[in-house]
Amino acid sequence: MPEKFVDPYGRDVNYLRLSVTEQCNLSCFYCRSNPLECGKKGGKALLGVEEIKSIAEVAVGLGITRIRLTGGEPLIRFDIIDIVKALSAIPGLNDLSLTTNGILLEKMAFKLAAAGLGRVNISLDSLDEANFKNITNGGKLQSTLQGIENSLKAGLIPLKINMVLLKGINDHEIENFLTLTINKELDVRFIEYMPTQGPKKWSNYFLPLQSVVKIAEKIAPLENVPGEHGGGPAQYFRLKGARGKVGLISPLSRHFCHSCNRLRITPDGKIKPCLFSSDEIDLSDSLSSKEKIKEGFYEALKKKPDPQKTAVNPADRVRQYQSKRTMSQIGG
Repeated sequence: MPEKFVDPYGRDVNYLRLSVTEQCNLSCFYCRSNPLECGKKGGKALLGVEEIKSIAEVAVGLGITRIRLTGGEPLIRFDIIDIVKALSAIPGLNDLSLTTNGILLEKMAFKLAAAGLGRVNISLDSLDEANFKNITNGGKLQSTLQGIENSLKAGLIPLKINMVLLKGINDHEIENFLTLTINKELDVRFIEYMPTQGPKKWSNYFLPLQSVVKIAEKIAPLENVPGEHGGGPAQYFRLKGARGKVGLISPLSRHFCHSCNRLRITPDGKIKPCLFSSDEIDLSDSLSSKEKIKEGFYEALKKKPDPQKTAVNPADRVRQYQSKRTMSQIGG
């Protein structure tokens, strides 16, 4: 049994978000610096299956028990099933999940489950065909909806829908997303828009999640429910009588830095200790040595920021954002 992997501020770091590509088959306008560029050309060299496996094995040996595969869109990798098989076989890894836009789940959900994937989070910012197409620059909503149904059938649960709330873009759909939880056993999580494209765009689209609570209270009485097993950023409640839950993820208006339990691996092999920080530890010259990979993880652990220095006002928190990469380059 590995010792706990604890940062200088006493946080048990047991969760790794591992991005396998910055490329995507959608081009959501708020995600990419150039919304018309889907990232299918160029880009830095990606980690191979064996390199991903080595990083994951070292991480689990240090005390990581949860790994989430992210992107870009991880399912566009031709070898994603091999990646899932390799990671699901690691002793001590208790939770292997994946974040996706869901388009390819229609064909891949059962294969992923058979390979050892435990569950999926599906990014979905609109339930209206025209609005979905507008947000994603051409995506087809029905593909994602069918991916959700097939994931439920394949047992990739608990299934979570992640909706980035965008003022003036999809905030009129809050009630429709809330009612998804009534008859289906899934979680709908509303996420505050992050300042990944600068403070000007952020101020145009940012909306505090308290607006979600106000609308939910008009639908049904609210019941508080426990948070995620193993911790997580979402605060959960349930519409009375509903099968699913509603989650609120508020990195700006109500940050969760004091309980942050994660590190991130970028698709080109760098460890990011914090999403808001520009700090990165480059593993590209260390991938042939597990001992050097371990040293990289310990260096990243030391660079986890002091939660006491996190601003509590959203605008002040935005000014603390120092990362030079888009979310697709980091891993969502």
